[in-house]
Amino acid sequence: MSEQLHDEQPRSAKKKWLVALLLLIGVVVGGYYGFAVWQHAATHVSTDNAYVQADMAQITPRVHGTVTDVLVHENWWVKPGQVLVRLDTRDYEVRLAEATAALTRARESVDQLFAAVAVANERRRATQSQIQEAQAEVAVAQAEFHQAELDLQRAKQLAEEQVIPVQRFDQAKTQYDAARSRLHAKQERLEEAKQNQTTRGRETDQARAALGNTVAGERSEHSLVKQAEAAVHEAELNLSYCTLVAPMEGMVSRKAIEVGQRVQPGQALMALIPLHQVYIEANYKETQLTHVRVGQPVEIRADVYPDHVYHGTVESLSGGTGAAFSLLPPENATGNWVKVVQRLPVKIMLTEPPPPDLPLRVGLSVEAVIDITNHDGPRLRSLLQERRQKEAVRGATRAHAPTAVNPTPTEVAQGGQ
Repeated sequence: MSEQLHDEQPRSAKKKWLVALLLLIGVVVGGYYGFAVWQHAATHVSTDNAYVQADMAQITPRVHGTVTDVLVHENWWVKPGQVLVRLDTRDYEVRLAEATAALTRARESVDQLFAAVAVANERRRATQSQIQEAQAEVAVAQAEFHQAELDLQRAKQLAEEQVIPVQRFDQAKTQYDAARSRLHAKQERLEEAKQNQTTRGRETDQARAALGNTVAGERSEHSLVKQAEAAVHEAELNLSYCTLVAPMEGMVSRKAIEVGQRVQPGQALMALIPLHQVYIEANYKETQLTHVRVGQPVEIRADVYPDHVYHGTVESLSGGTGAAFSLLPPENATGNWVKVVQRLPVKIMLTEPPPPDLPLRVGLSVEAVIDITNHDGPRLRSLLQERRQKEAVRGATRAHAPTAVNPTPTEVAQGGQ
């Protein structure tokens, strides 16, 4: 009996040491993991109020018409420029033919205006020639009248002295009357030519006013032709709008169009979702955004793929909370007020496209964890905007860069010396 008690005492002592050792190991491991969890919570902020988003494109017609062909179906993947829908083009072909005929008429009208100006100028020159001819005839008639007047005076004096017979005096008087009549007729013709010149000048001014500032070598610049050309261009555009193409690469979703349906401008026919360019919109509490900066790394886990981690970057922070942009924003200045922690949308861009076998869909729920260790980044900035600006500057620099010229053998030799 004493031997059994003696054997149980070492065993109980060993058990106590083993339990103490296990407790010590548990405390050490728990403290390590607890410190790790505390450190992770101190350097990371996370939320499960985050969803996959994309800049979707709504396919809407720009003209009304009847659908004749629908070349895609729901969930099809399309490329930029791929034809999606065709509308009946017959009405717009008729309008294009009318606009083309109107353009031809406008060009003919402009040609007629140029011809009218040319005719008016020719008539004006002819009238000027008539005036010059009439002035010459008036001068001759004045000379003849002056001579007839002198002859009449001499004949009258001689007839009074009875040197010549009365018949000679009558002839001189008849010649005087005829010269005076011819002078009056020539003067009237000259006045008529001058009046015609005034009329021709008005006709020329009217023709030039109808022609406008267009010169002979720029008939296509006339306002009538320009207006008709614009109508033709508009008809061509409306005809081209009967073919709806994909503006970008993406998946067809929410297709609401069938053959034979009558559509109106702005009617939503389908949506294109660029699943290769999705981003995350995470709604963090305002108390979590103290140390969030643009450019900080983000780990993303989607509920649909819980074992895969997507990597992203904080692209920008929204300019207002979700409540500020809601349809009915809260009126905190009236009634009873209860403070509610607001949420601010944070846009997160993926650093690399999702794997082909793990695609993200718009609206999927994700968990976004931001590493806030680095506090040097800005708060008011957009990485996408900066990237576009740098690309624009790089493109402008490349466009203005001088073209490299290969040196001649003489220049190479001189450089070596």
